[in-house]
Amino acid sequence: MLAETDGFDQSTGIVVLAATNRPDALDPALLRPGRFDRQVTVPLPNQAERSAILAVHALGKTLAADVDLDRIARGTPGFSGADLANLVNEAAINAVRAERTVITARDLDTARDRVLLGRRESSNALLPEERHAVAVHESGHALMAALCEHADPVAKVTILPAGTTLGATEQLPEAERHLYSQSYLNDLLTVQLGGRAAELIVFGEGSTGAANDLAGATSVATRMVREFGLSSALGPVGYAAGTPQYLGENPDDRLHRPYSEQTQRTVDEEVARLLRQAEQRAVALLRGHRQHLDELAALLMAEETVDGKVVLAILGAKPLPTPSREPPDHARVPARDAGRAGPGAEE
Repeated sequence: MLAETDGFDQSTGIVVLAATNRPDALDPALLRPGRFDRQVTVPLPNQAERSAILAVHALGKTLAADVDLDRIARGTPGFSGADLANLVNEAAINAVRAERTVITARDLDTARDRVLLGRRESSNALLPEERHAVAVHESGHALMAALCEHADPVAKVTILPAGTTLGATEQLPEAERHLYSQSYLNDLLTVQLGGRAAELIVFGEGSTGAANDLAGATSVATRMVREFGLSSALGPVGYAAGTPQYLGENPDDRLHRPYSEQTQRTVDEEVARLLRQAEQRAVALLRGHRQHLDELAALLMAEETVDGKVVLAILGAKPLPTPSREPPDHARVPARDAGRAGPGAEE
């Protein structure tokens, strides 16, 4: 192909286009001037673009009056065009299974869970003590998201298992973020460790249910220290990430670590400090709201899924909506699918 590229006559006006998501794997000879010398990076769609893409895929489908594509776009950061097409398709499948020709907001919400969390099956039923533990865990996440000033608002809390997750606390960003302040990241760590903190308060010990939360929080804290210069001990320095990436990656970054063992020790200590501080803050806040924690956990045990407004109502001591007497989602329609949540997502 290189030989043919060099053999083109300049007057023929031939343009050769190619696409890849692994530019680091390309032979440098391909990228020399005169060959593939123009690179155009196509990013994931922003909120307005996601709303427009959803509108395109919704053409030919009947949407209910309660469907707000802008709200769905807000709740799908990081989704590609293919992900959004899959979401609308899953919502249509949900409607068909319920013997309806109209797609409702509930169908789209369930489809989003399916795309993010995976398939929900009745065979994933939890033991009573496990349901209580998951309810406490997710209540901790939800209360931290509502109490932390800079955290994204709570959209939904559920203890219905889906895929590999036993429950989820979904947050809905108020706007498309491009920069993250230190206050936002500290609150993010507190929210991610809120589930473990709730377990420590209620049961006196942690559990394996916080494994994904710990992994996510550790990743955020590590980037805060190593890349974002948000550690007073390490100072205003930034080191490239050591994990493989795709677009924009320099292959040389993976060949060696650009700092000493002593610096790595400092990084480890600072990451541990940030995580301990976040956990201690979460524990202190939940101790002060123990009554609200128990109330929300009990409501989740009864309802299985609650809206973010309910969490705010509990904290504000406002009258709660009358509990629905309808059966839970997974019992309403047999074999119905249901189903995540930059830098981080909650479980």
